[in-house]
Amino acid sequence: MQHLYGLLVGLIVGLFSLIVSVIVVIEHAAREGLERLGIGGQVQTALLALLLLGLIALAFRWFGKLFGILIGVFLLLVLLHSLFASGGGSVSI
Repeated sequence: MQHLYGLLVGLIVGLFSLIVSVIVVIEHAAREGLERLGIGGQVQTALLALLLLGLIALAFRWFGKLFGILIGVFLLLVLLHSLFASGGGSVSI
């Protein structure tokens, strides 16, 4: 059961890390592009903040269901473990 927990947590963390890495690469490229165009300072910061918000929204739209499924399976495993692993399946209310 611990292996399943570790696997699911690893998948969630790995997917999150991949998404954050791609967002950082896109933000860095956008920053360099804005600097080449001569846009800097507060205008650049505002544009990059808008880009970041858009990328976060896009990531949740694309991967939100996958995160939900992984977290749901993880919580189901926790429930099954609490019901059957200790106490012989009895639940005290």
